[in-house]
Amino acid sequence: MVLRSSFNSWSSLQAFHEEYSRLCKLAEEQPSPSSDPRLQHVLVYFFQNKAPQRVIERTLLEQFADKNLSYDERSISIMKVAQAKLKEIGPSDMDMKLYQKWHEDYSQFRKVSVYLLTGLELYQKGKCQEALTYLVHAYQSNSALSSIGANRGVDGKLIELYRRKCLLELNDMAAKMFETQVEEQVSEGISIMNDLIIPCMHLIADNKISEEDLEAIEDMRSRWCSYLGQDINENLQLKLGQFLPRLLDCSSEDISLKEPPKIRPHSPYDLCNRFTAIMESIHGTSTVRVK
Repeated sequence: MVLRSSFNSWSSLQAFHEEYSRLCKLAEEQPSPSSDPRLQHVLVYFFQNKAPQRVIERTLLEQFADKNLSYDERSISIMKVAQAKLKEIGPSDMDMKLYQKWHEDYSQFRKVSVYLLTGLELYQKGKCQEALTYLVHAYQSNSALSSIGANRGVDGKLIELYRRKCLLELNDMAAKMFETQVEEQVSEGISIMNDLIIPCMHLIADNKISEEDLEAIEDMRSRWCSYLGQDINENLQLKLGQFLPRLLDCSSEDISLKEPPKIRPHSPYDLCNRFTAIMESIHGTSTVRVK
């Protein structure tokens, strides 16, 4: 470590080295389907993605310089040493824009993780409309992260799978509402199509689409096109004619999907437990609660 030679306090050097080694070892652990070490600490994410050494060391210094962690004489002493070292780091020693970018990427990774977990939890509760919004936004942000490096984001295939499940189930629900020919039910089904399903389909089609997603979209389109040859009343024909062109042509308009409701911040401990619970749950061991 570059900073090792600059510590004049043995206890400070020892604390820094022990925490550095602990997090480095954690980053080297083999991942499992029910745990993601990156959620435990920002430096695990940095280690796995080969962040610059100075970014790693400054981040660790800031951890020790946090007044909230100073609960005894030794920790107060370590805090003061860390604060002094941070003051010694000048503009020529650290590219602060690069430093901030790494931390912004980690914040985005946590946001994607929370959106994914929330979407999966809501899906398990049968709340596909709410789940889909979280999953679509998780996928969009995750794609940007994953384009930088393989370990920058979460499992894109998992998001894709449950996004597709939500779309197919919602499309089926909207179609069944349409088939009732009851005005209130028909209007609700059309609203689901216009406000959620079609915007999501457009966003999916704008990206590099998978075979599975393409097949799902074609199935949804076929379901609605099949009504054209059926004996339905004039009002239903009119409503069908209004949204069917949007369903069939994903290049016809600019689409944006409203950001899902904000979620309260989670501690690393809570987020890791939540991750484990939902990942075990989707493999059939339990059902989780939305918090």
